Amino acid sequence: MVATGTETQSLKQRFRNKVRVDLVTGCWMWTASVDNHGYGQINVAGAPVKAHRVSWMLFVGPIPDGLTLDHLCRVVRCVSPDHLDPVTRSENTSRQIAAIGHPNALKTECTNGHGFSETNTRYASRGRGRVCRICRAEANKRYRQGRRAA
Repeated sequence: MVATGTETQSLKQRFRNKVRVDLVTGCWMWTASVDNHGYGQINVAGAPVKAHRVSWMLFVGPIPDGLTLDHLCRVVRCVSPDHLDPVTRSENTSRQIAAIGHPNALKTECTNGHGFSETNTRYASRGRGRVCRICRAEANKRYRQGRRAA
C-alpha cells in the first residue's frame, strides 16, 4: 500500500469511520466488510486489503518484511494497532495453537518424518495447515512421471 499524504489522510478518515471502540476490551472493532474468515477488509487503490494490516501501516508504519500481524486479543475483527504484534508465520501459528489448542499444530514433523522447519514448511492457503516441502516436491515428481508415462 503506497499512498501520498492526501490519499493517506483520506484513507485514515475512511478507516476511522468503519471502527467502533469496545470500551471493555479496548478492541477497535471493524464494522464494515469482512472476508470469509471474519477479518475486516477495506479497499485501497481499488483492491481489498485486510483492515488490520491497513491499521498497522496507517498508525505504526510498514509491516517488517517476512512478518505477519498476530492478533494478541485473538479477535480477528479487531484492528487496534496496540493489539497487533508482527511475528513470523510460525510464531503466529504457535500462538494460535496455545490459544485454541490443535493437536496437528503440535507436531514437529510430517507423516514421513521430515521436520517442520522454516525452510521445509509451506503454509497452505485459507488456513489449511502446514505442508512439507519435501513431500510436496516428491508428490509433484510422481505426478509428472505418471503424466509422461500416459
